Amino acid sequence: MNELELAQFAMPAASTLLTAMVSDSWQAFKTRFSRIVAGRSGDTRATEGSIDELRQRIVDYQMQGQVEQGQNEVFALLCAVLARNPESLAPLRELLADIHKNGSEDSARRVSQNTTVKDNGVSFQQVSGTQHYHAN
Repeated sequence: MNELELAQFAMPAASTLLTAMVSDSWQAFKTRFSRIVAGRSGDTRATEGSIDELRQRIVDYQMQGQVEQGQNEVFALLCAVLARNPESLAPLRELLADIHKNGSEDSARRVSQNTTVKDNGVSFQQVSGTQHYHAN
């Protein structure tokens, strides 16, 4: 894989991983990602610790409005992993496909409710999901 192909793969992959890392479903993918990052060394315990630290930095970046910094860190990690172990491309693609599939399933289960209330009215009828409340 040349540098251009690496960048073309790693940038959207970094974006997908970044989104997954800050979602509720990250725990389902963390171990698989740790194995990919650990590569031939097989030291997933140390790798999981590093990934947990990376995830915390990403959450902090998001709170500070610096999402791009987190994406750059994940991109750099993916580039290093793929440069060190090109065979990790296949399991990484499988992981990304599963993340996309999980995101689609989450979207299908999501409930959205929009309410507009006038003259000091109140409307609360929500079991789960996202409610957008507009008072006029």
